[in-house]
Amino acid sequence: MKPGAHRGFTLLEMMISLLVLAVGVLGLLRLQTELLHSQIAANDYNAATNLAQAVLEQRHSGGCRRPDYAPAAASGTLSRFQCRSRAASGTISVDVRWVDSQGDSDTLSLSAPERLAGD
Repeated sequence: MKPGAHRGFTLLEMMISLLVLAVGVLGLLRLQTELLHSQIAANDYNAATNLAQAVLEQRHSGGCRRPDYAPAAASGTLSRFQCRSRAASGTISVDVRWVDSQGDSDTLSLSAPERLAGD
């Protein structure tokens, strides 16, 4: 090395390191977006499960009396769920349908005996 010569990073080295950093940051942003969509989907699934369970517990006295899909008898964010119930061969089935945050249609089905022992 010559006396008085400065040793440092070249412009090319800086640009390559900035490119690597940018790719890493974009990957983290994509991961954050996917995690947000997963959380929303889990909340939707939880709400659908609670709605279907409430209808099963009420034994058709609740808001899903129709054989075809109808809006759930609920308010707020639950109003976007549609449900239907049907009874066949001693079993009550409740289906809940909704559209998730990515525009996909999802369906959840729960079934229970029409009469429990001791009812």
